[in-house]
Parts: sequence; C-alpha cells; structure tokens
Amino acid sequence: MTPKLAAEPLDSNAPRLDAHGLGRGRALALLPLVCLMYLVVSGGAYGLEDAVRLAGPRLVMLLCLVVPLTLSLPTALMAAELTALMPAEGGFYFWVKEALGPFAGFAEAYLTILYTAVDMAIYPVLFAAYFSFLVPMGPVARIATPIAIVWLSGAVNLMGVRPVGNTSMAMTGLLIAPFAALIVAGLPRLVHFQMPAEPLFGADPLGALGAGLTVVIWNFGGWENLSVVSAEIENPRRNYLRAIAIALPLIVAGYILPLAVCLSGETGGANWQEGWFSHEGYRIGGALVGGSLAIGGALMTFAVFQAAMLWVSRMPFVLAHEGYLPAQLKEIWAARATPGRSIVACSMVFTMLVPLGFVALVVLDVFFYMAALALEMAALLRLRKLRPDRAGLFAVGGGNLGLVLTAVAPLVTWLATFGLAVSATDGKSDFIIAVLLALGVWPAYAIARRLYGGPAAQAEG
Repeated sequence: MTPKLAAEPLDSNAPRLDAHGLGRGRALALLPLVCLMYLVVSGGAYGLEDAVRLAGPRLVMLLCLVVPLTLSLPTALMAAELTALMPAEGGFYFWVKEALGPFAGFAEAYLTILYTAVDMAIYPVLFAAYFSFLVPMGPVARIATPIAIVWLSGAVNLMGVRPVGNTSMAMTGLLIAPFAALIVAGLPRLVHFQMPAEPLFGADPLGALGAGLTVVIWNFGGWENLSVVSAEIENPRRNYLRAIAIALPLIVAGYILPLAVCLSGETGGANWQEGWFSHEGYRIGGALVGGSLAIGGALMTFAVFQAAMLWVSRMPFVLAHEGYLPAQLKEIWAARATPGRSIVACSMVFTMLVPLGFVALVVLDVFFYMAALALEMAALLRLRKLRPDRAGLFAVGGGNLGLVLTAVAPLVTWLATFGLAVSATDGKSDFIIAVLLALGVWPAYAIARRLYGGPAAQAEG
C-alpha cells in the first residue's frame, strides 16, 4: 500500500524525502532555494508596467513601498512559521486542512489551482511583449513559442528538483543583470530623483487604486508557494526562513530602483504597457540596455514558469494522494524521483490556456490567491491554539497583537482592490467572474469526493 501523506510535524530537521519517494537524494540547498523563491515571487520588475499606466507613477511607487510591509512580510512570516511547524510535502494544503478541516483544505487547493492556472497563462503574454521588441512575431509564432516554453519547462522539471534549482540560479543572475545595467546607466537620475509630476490620484481613485494594487500584489505575492515542496528542501525548518530573509530585500530593491530610475521627473505613465522597461532601457542606456531588458523579459517568462512548475505540479500529486484526483497522478518517475504524470498533466493544461490579456488575468489571479491566503492566515491563528508548543521552532513574534497584525494586514491590503468592483473600469467584469468561479468550490468538492472518495476513502484504503 502506498504510504500516506501526514500533517504531523517531523521529529528531526531532515526533510521527509521518503514519504512518497519525491526528491530522494536530490534535496534543494539554501542557494537554489533562494533563487527559486526569487523567481516564484518576482523574477524582476517585468510585469509592473501596466500598474504605472493604470494607477499613475506616484501611486505605483508608493504601493511598491507599502505592499512589502502589509503583504509580503506578513505572508513570509506566516509561511516561515507554518513550514517550521509542518514541513510536509503539500505545504499550505496541510496547514489549512489540519487547522480548519477537509473542506477548507480542499478549498485551499481549489483556489490554488485556479490562480496557478491563470498565473501560468500570464507568462506567454509577457513573453510576446518583450520578445516582439527584438523580433516581430506573427500569429503562428505567438502561439508556437509559448507552447514550446511550457514543454521545455516541463522537461526540466521531469529531470528532477536539482536541475530546476540549478537552472534557477543561472536564470536569476541573467534576470538581475539587465536591471543592474539600467540602474547603473540611470544613476544620475536616481541620485537627483524628482517625484513624477502627475498627481497621486486621478479622476477615478478607487479604480486606479484597485487596478494598480492588483498588479503590485501579483508582483509581491507567493512567499508560501514553495512550502508545497517542503519535503524536497534541505532542513526546511531552518532554510525556508533563511531564504525569505535573503529574497525579500532583494525583491523589494529589484522593483523600487528600476521604477525610480525610469520615473524620475516623468509627467505621466499613459504610455506604459507590457514590455515598456525595454523602451525605457533604450531611452536611458541605449540599445545595449534596452535589448538586454527585452532579452531578460523573455528569459523571465521561462525562468518563472519552470520554477513555478516545480511546486504547481506537486498539487495534483498531493490531491491524488488525498483522494480528490485520479490515482494515476500519484505515480513517481523513479529514475528522477519526480511526479512524472502530474508534470505532464500540468503541461497539457497550460498548453490549452489561451491568454485573456494581462490585466484581466492578473485580476483573476490576485483574487484567487488572496482568497487562498485568507485561509492560510486563519490556519496560522488556529494552529497557535491547536499546537501551542513551539520549542525550538520559529514563530511570529509580538505576542497576540503581532500574530493578529500578521494575519490581518494582507487581508486589509486585499480589500483595497475591491474598488475595481465599483469603478468604471473593465476590471469590474473580471472581478465578478472571479467571485463566481470561487463560489464553484462546493460543487467541485462534492464531485471530487463522489468520483474519488476523498481523504476518508484514502484512510480506509
């Protein structure tokens, strides 16, 4: 009988590599983990351009200073505490299931699948935007090239967790370099920085705040995602927190400095759109900087995609073990200790996704992500009561006040995006679609249990 996933904390710091055979002998060390976290959360300032157009330069720069404090830091602390408490393959799914019950656990997985499916559709949009700066792309190329990215990413993941980590280290350096060149070329603009002339709020402040904040949240979220591969990380209780401490300031600086260079003294952001950093690089540093940013933007889509595939492909694997998906998805490719069928299934799904447009995809992505994050924060509060003994483990400081602030701050940040629902922008319809899809969790739960039995059937088997 196949061993079952368990949610209890481990008795030692060794990652649980033998529970299902994943990653056996190929665990992620600290440096690859940092690079993977950088890619899963950020991948560079690519993708912020639409926020400048939607919210205006001043408001976007303000949001990039505030959101790390109200969203990134609390989410990172939550992820570090619960990974230390429960370093299980499946990560946040088991946190929520343990704290709030099977249906909440399924809802967490359902929302995660929704936002990851949408998230994976975003990167071909960005790839086309940046690559077209270098090479004009016809309709066939705009379809064939992203599909090639999907399957190349799947192939790297089939090779195992270490090749993904090694590829991520190389890609992180390649992605940071163009922005470093932009900052060096624009250093006088940074030293003599002038605030953009456009006012903080325009004619539609709720719509601007909601749309701009949605894009910024997309760029700053995802600190808990790699908990899904906790059993494939060296010493996850210690290294997950260390990786966060290194990656967080790197990511914040990677957003603020390029924006400050490009927006210093600007009169507005109406021209900004996907791929615009390439045009700014050309204006500030010439063809070399502009071209390197375009190449970096294209590389980013592959780098982030293959890093995200690592943890995304584990979700069907975990849900199959939990009795919510077909048992075939539990199969492990023994030669590489990877969930082969799950990776192939994810690649097939992402191949079929047709991009809806960057902003529409981001609205859906952030809504599903933040709804899932709300469940994780509830689990954080609940597990403090269920498992109060944290001797030797990291825990969020500040007593009950610190714990509550950690849980509430991201949700207050999320509420500010609801301005889209009452604004005059196109985001209103996207927001309504997101709500309706999220409400599909109950029928999905009922169907999955009826077809595959759910955790109860797994326990009986």
